[in-house]
Amino acid sequence: MPVTEIDLEKAALLHDIGKLYQRAGEIRKSHSVVGQEILAHFFDANHQAILRAVACHHQNELQTNHLPDDDISYIVYEADNLAAASDRRTLMLEGAQTGKGMHFVSDLPLGSIFNIFNRKGDTDQSAYRLEGIEESKGWPYSDNRNEIAAPSTSYEKLATALTDIFKKRSPQDMTLSELLQALEKTLSYVPSSTNTVEAADISLYDHQKLTAAFAVCLWHVFQERGITDYKSYCYGKKQKTLRTAPAYRLASGDISGIQKFIYTIPSKGALKSLRGRSLYLDILLEHIVDEILEACHVSRSCLLYTGGGHFYLLLPNTVHTQEVLQKADTAINGWFLRHYGTNLYIALASVSCSAADFSVHGGGAGKVFQKVSQALRQKKLCRYNQEQLTALFDAHSVYNENTDGSRECAICHTASSAADLRPYGDDTDEGAEEACKACNALFQLGKSSLTASVFAISASAGRQGVPLPGLSQDYYLQTIREENLSTMDRPKRIYVKNELTLGQAVSTHLWMGDYVTCNEQGHAVEFTELAQQSGGSREDTGIARIGVLRCDVDNLGAAFIAGFSPEYDTLSRKVTLSRNLSLFFKQYIKTLCQGHTASGVSEFTLFADEIKKERKIHVIYSGGDDMFLAGTWDDILEAAVDIRHAFRRFTNGKLTFSAGIGFFHPSCPIAQMARKTGDLEDYAKANPHHDKDSLALFGEVSQPAGKGSVVMTARYSWDDFEQGVCQEKLRFLERNLTLQKENPSKLFVGKTALYRLLDLLRQAEADSSHIQLARFAYTLARMEPKQRDSGKWRCYQALRTTLYDWYQSTADRQQLMTAIELLIYHVRDKE
Repeated sequence: MPVTEIDLEKAALLHDIGKLYQRAGEIRKSHSVVGQEILAHFFDANHQAILRAVACHHQNELQTNHLPDDDISYIVYEADNLAAASDRRTLMLEGAQTGKGMHFVSDLPLGSIFNIFNRKGDTDQSAYRLEGIEESKGWPYSDNRNEIAAPSTSYEKLATALTDIFKKRSPQDMTLSELLQALEKTLSYVPSSTNTVEAADISLYDHQKLTAAFAVCLWHVFQERGITDYKSYCYGKKQKTLRTAPAYRLASGDISGIQKFIYTIPSKGALKSLRGRSLYLDILLEHIVDEILEACHVSRSCLLYTGGGHFYLLLPNTVHTQEVLQKADTAINGWFLRHYGTNLYIALASVSCSAADFSVHGGGAGKVFQKVSQALRQKKLCRYNQEQLTALFDAHSVYNENTDGSRECAICHTASSAADLRPYGDDTDEGAEEACKACNALFQLGKSSLTASVFAISASAGRQGVPLPGLSQDYYLQTIREENLSTMDRPKRIYVKNELTLGQAVSTHLWMGDYVTCNEQGHAVEFTELAQQSGGSREDTGIARIGVLRCDVDNLGAAFIAGFSPEYDTLSRKVTLSRNLSLFFKQYIKTLCQGHTASGVSEFTLFADEIKKERKIHVIYSGGDDMFLAGTWDDILEAAVDIRHAFRRFTNGKLTFSAGIGFFHPSCPIAQMARKTGDLEDYAKANPHHDKDSLALFGEVSQPAGKGSVVMTARYSWDDFEQGVCQEKLRFLERNLTLQKENPSKLFVGKTALYRLLDLLRQAEADSSHIQLARFAYTLARMEPKQRDSGKWRCYQALRTTLYDWYQSTADRQQLMTAIELLIYHVRDKE
């Protein structure tokens, strides 16, 4: 049976599998031999090329086995070296050495990729516990390296789990997608190397996946050029020539118009609308990636990163690949023009590169990514080809055809025929807004996605299929109950949410931070009801407002390109960094909202008397490097601090993010919430007193109109907000003030007095004259209790002295204003 590119990818994906079993049994054999022995139980005589490549992917093994020149073992050998970013530093193989002069420590855990990222001084020493990706409650954080080991018992558990998967479905029969998922589940926290002289921060899963990407790229380049002497090019005299040849193509895609697309919805049924559009864009991106990969005859091994409307692919630099990318550009953007006009657009760009370009001498992986980013920016300046531009300005073209010019969709405002318009969402009232098929389908997608986890892509629209583009034909997305899969026509591909699964048609799983707050009936809570739960419940005090959080990582683009020093700037680390950040925003967010914080870290609370577990929050969107959350105003603020703590812990303090947090009446249009909170986010990033790592909250950003005018929006570094506003000012007010007259141990202050203090503090921002200070002191004096021997008197003395001092400091005065505002929000009755 002839060897195929699928055989080659499987060999590359499994080439180091022996390390798992070797460490589990503490076997003193080469991991190549161990891997072959394990896999021999699952591959028949027609697939011996795979076993041979697993057994012979090192130099000494190739020297002694005298394989034919066209054996794929040579390709796996070269791909293994490229994925590791250098040739093996020693001929000594893991497990084969004696105790003397040992270079490998079998219980060395996987180090955090952030140990050497943005390094300043000594390398950090944090590592992960050895476990499967779905084993831990919540998700694993790295801990101090000296407190963690990776014992053989943990390896044995993972080895047993992988063997059980292979017994259920042999790797010989698995699709490449299934094999990738099986390896991700078991090998994500297994170090690729336990060599103590190397940075053990690349997982065995990431290393084998990248090895497969390099291998299949080489295969297609060899096939196009008619090369069958793999030995010469991958192992012999022509190896150096191959490494400097532009055999690879780094491709990137970026979807524009995402925010406007998501927020073009009415307030009624906003949650379902938001989730439907956000989910649609997630699957749209994954589907486009899979269309390109399939057309290039490669698997998701070649997917380096996807998220936030952006992706990177490592592809073979062949004529066919370039034709596929050109076809994808034309077909997908043409489809967007037909369905969404110019509201959605995907920029596709690619650059050729050699293996040497990814090395230190070639400038490192960062330089290659910088080149493709520049090409992508240029592509965005010239969006459409000549044919598309001509059609755009032709009133009779397919982009401008109008079957019924008298009607338009009330949601997206595109022209629609009267027959296509239906009441939007679940609204059946007379006079309800009418929407087109696509907008209604997106609403129903959001509604069904709250309970469904399987999403099918097929050529049939079905009852509520949402249209998707294809390179050769149109497709439709719909949610499917798992029990109904067997009764439907075979779909093009299936995506499964937050679950690693095996199935012939499964393309991939999707990690999604799909946390929602549900009522007692198990239905997602809409914004009006959610706002009523501010303060804990409907019965508790607390203004009924929706809090909205928007944030993204500070300076990530620059850090991604230049975050690793030259000796560590490898493609493996770029891939690992991207995957880890994606996991944080797609999965860690969900577990944080569920109350699973990092070990030893308690959930943050604004008010001392509150004990919370799960947050009353909806994750509207979280992926790439940003997120959009909505919930009760107090839970949004508290969750924001929790996320900041977790992100700092997750990245070893190497990355920060800035956020905007706005409070809104639940009837406020979602587009307005998004715009104002986005302005707050930008304002936070522009903090002149701190290098971003800040938040802005409450108000609307306004620019000074003239002399004496000010920007009233509060803006702080995260530490100043948590320590200055909450831990110092707000806790002080809670200890000394009460709005209940029957409390004898605290000073009673009515809401009117709080508003008066707040007004005087605000006036001081524009006028800090002595007369304003006198007015503030007078207001404090009027709070003096009649009885001086009571607890109220002691509270008054502390209040008068401390607030007077804080008033005279600009920073303390701003923090005090925010603390009072939070206290007022906390004690106000619901409307």
